[in-house]
This record gives sequence, C-alpha cells and structure tokens, in this order.
Amino acid sequence: MAEEADSEERQRLEREAGSPTFGAFSEDRTRIERITSRLDVTGDLIERADLGSELVRAVSRYEDTFERAFLPRLQESDPDLFRDLDQDRAALRDTMDEIHQRTMGIDPRNVHASDGQGFEDALTSVVEKTRALLVVEDRQIAALWDSLGEDERQGVTDEVTRAFRNASERPYPPRTSVGRFLSNAHVKLDHTLEDVSTPRHPGADTVDG
Repeated sequence: MAEEADSEERQRLEREAGSPTFGAFSEDRTRIERITSRLDVTGDLIERADLGSELVRAVSRYEDTFERAFLPRLQESDPDLFRDLDQDRAALRDTMDEIHQRTMGIDPRNVHASDGQGFEDALTSVVEKTRALLVVEDRQIAALWDSLGEDERQGVTDEVTRAFRNASERPYPPRTSVGRFLSNAHVKLDHTLEDVSTPRHPGADTVDG
C-alpha cells in the first residue's frame, strides 16, 4: 500500500512539474486526486458519503471551468477527440448527478440506508470516469500551454481565473453567471446545514489537504 501511495505521489509531482498551474483551478485538480485516492482505501461509509459529495462538487467546478476556459481554444484541433470527450463528460455528469441527488440535503450517516450498493456502484463509476477524463484533459492543457507565447499564456490564465470564480458546483451547470451564483449558494447552504447537524465529517481532512 505504501509503495502504491509513493508511486501516485511521484506521478503527481511529475505531472505538475511539466504542466502549468492555474491557482484555485489547479488546487481543485489536486483535491480531486486526494479524494479519489482516499476513496480507494477507506471503507468508512460516512466518510465515503462525505467524500462522494465533495468529489462531485470539485469535479463539477473543474469541468465547468475547463469547458468555458479551455474548450473553445482546443476543440478545433481534433474534432473527433473532443466529440468523444463530450460524450465521456456527459456520461460522467449523469453519474455525478445520481451522487448529487443522493447526498444533497442528506445526513452522510443516512446516505447508505437506502440502496447502499447502488450508491457505491455510482461512486465507483464517478471515480473511474473522472480519472479517465482528466488524463486526457491534462495532456490537452499541457499541449495548449506549450504552443502559446507569454502574452497568450497570461490570457489563458486570466480566463481560467474568471471562469473558476463562478464555476458551478452542480454536475449540470446553469448557463448564466447569475444562475451559477444562485445554484452555488444553494449547495453551500445545504453543506452548511449538514455541518451543523452532523458532528462527524471524517472526509474533511482529505478535502482540505
């Protein structure tokens, strides 16, 4: 187990060393990796429910930002690839929405009470689909970055910062800034109420890093 963790850490550092960083967007990429790695090893059902909910929030923000900041620059380079990626992203969002619906407003202690195996199957699918999609997106971001000059890189960085600032925390993002703001406010309120009513959040350390 320790060797696997060391290997994952080396791979993460190697990826980050050769790729650009974009502040909070890149931090969410690291957060997603922490959560999925923890889900590989924990059997605590409350923690898995907590982490599943947080994974959906983080991946939703990340993909919403990717679509708005990077996709317009990338999709003309390989239309067939990005058509396939759109299908993969749609399948991921469908499964994330199942997790979202089963955790939104629900005490993590009760998430597995009804069809716990169905929740676990959906969570496993989200982890697998997320990993597969991010590997391709990482390569596309790195290739784009390598092709840009200094001024263009700053432009991309600014676009990512703006897009991430109001990125949706739901699998299916609203199409307007106001819609994103209202949707995210609802998600944050729900999580605040969960924090008040649920004294135990074993996934917090993993999410916060």
